[in-house]
Amino acid sequence: MQASMRRSRQFLIFPCLLLVVAAAQAHDPQERDVIKKEYDVRPGGTLHLDLDYGQVEIESSASNKVMIELVRTAQAEDRDIAKGILAQHEYAFDKKNDDVHIRSRFNKERGMIKLRKRRKLRIKVTVRVPEHYNVEFSSGAGNIEIGEIEGHIKGSTGAGNIVINDVRGVVDISAGAGNIEIAGDIKRANVKSGAGNISLYGLQGYVDAGTGAGNILAVITQQPEHDSKLHSGAGNVIVELSDDVNVYVHATAALGSAQCDFPLVISKKGLSKSFAGEINGKGPEIRMRTSVGNVTLRRN
Repeated sequence: MQASMRRSRQFLIFPCLLLVVAAAQAHDPQERDVIKKEYDVRPGGTLHLDLDYGQVEIESSASNKVMIELVRTAQAEDRDIAKGILAQHEYAFDKKNDDVHIRSRFNKERGMIKLRKRRKLRIKVTVRVPEHYNVEFSSGAGNIEIGEIEGHIKGSTGAGNIVINDVRGVVDISAGAGNIEIAGDIKRANVKSGAGNISLYGLQGYVDAGTGAGNILAVITQQPEHDSKLHSGAGNVIVELSDDVNVYVHATAALGSAQCDFPLVISKKGLSKSFAGEINGKGPEIRMRTSVGNVTLRRN
């Protein structure tokens, strides 16, 4: 019985220690600053972002300006170390013609302060650009959100989600590990994720979407103009189709099941299932494929 009581006291002490550690980290001193910069530009230029990590939000505005806000927050066990963390973060803004460049890096060698468990540096970059403007980004880690822009969007992130909303133009993006969501009037899209889900809304132009491990969802409510390819290494591929859309669908699940709300015959060959045929007459081809997973065509 005494051994049982000792074990009970140990189990009670352990969560208490966790609470003490969490409370200590929550009250660690913080240093925060905000850097702002504006550039006059003409529509049609390009915003170039080069970040090792951080959150990014890009939206359009009615003015012909690029407005940058960089928020940096450092947290550590004492205020001097937090200040040192900020001092090791380097950033640069630059304008060439109508292009604007933003660069952000944490210099691990400068000052020799390392980011440990109780030391954190949070970076958030918010940018407002003209409505007609291009975006190119490269990020080691962090979420990217882009909205209400007409132009060419190109970029990649090593780890993080990418959300592109209400965009008109061409999209060429990739994520090493993260989900991708795109909505808008997309003329052409090349979308890749090493491990993450891909969601496409308002698909009209050519789309080539692929993920190594994740699901793909494409919602088509208007008549597409070009062929599209949707492929997953391990995950489900789903297309939602409005009744008035004309397409030719070719769907294959190498190892999985197939479902179709439209009058197409599902074929079985070994472990593979597939279906193919016209929906509402001739139209662009939509090719759906998964190596391990299900393919589904359903009514929107």
